[in-house]
Amino acid sequence: MPRTKEKRKIIHEPSTHEIFVCLSQMPSYSKLLLANKPNKPYAKFLSWLIEIDFNRDKNEKTSIKKLAADFKTDTPKATKWIKDIYNDIFELNNESPALFQNGGIKVILYMKHHDSSYLFYTAMPVVPREFETLIFPFAKGIIGLDRFWVKKVDHSFEGEEVEITVWLEAGFANKYREFALDKALFQGWIGLMDVFDKYSFELDKELNNIYRN
Repeated sequence: MPRTKEKRKIIHEPSTHEIFVCLSQMPSYSKLLLANKPNKPYAKFLSWLIEIDFNRDKNEKTSIKKLAADFKTDTPKATKWIKDIYNDIFELNNESPALFQNGGIKVILYMKHHDSSYLFYTAMPVVPREFETLIFPFAKGIIGLDRFWVKKVDHSFEGEEVEITVWLEAGFANKYREFALDKALFQGWIGLMDVFDKYSFELDKELNNIYRN
């Protein structure tokens, strides 16, 4: 039998500058990382970035090369540190969710775009509702987009605590598209596994064909 061709995954690969912008959007996360992981190789560099507020007062685009020169280090090292800082914030978030869940309702954001997905523990003043928009610039480096819409909200009891998971899809909500997909699933025109195995743009093509005929 011929071997089934493996599907190419669509995974976001951010530039160093994109990651730096994400860090600059939420300096409080970097402060948490520095306070809880003070012995990391990039600790002095991160402390300096916090001190200069990630150059947020400057209008021009921050050059990683110039940033490294100002700190008196080489560009490859600064590049590695910036990526490590970003990845370690997500790691700390998963290790110690409580650090990120102060001052609001505790929620878990499950973000997805094609094959890029991640979860992030945070707190919000209210729980977002289905089809509402959530803009989260910090996630752009790992997901590829910073604009999401709420696909569903799950509430589950964990002992005496209620765990709230907000399922987010990157991009813009389209209620008509979601209703058309639900109808296609109900009628059996599209299989449930198609929803899991296919990208949204592939499903959109199928839906257009179904409702056009």
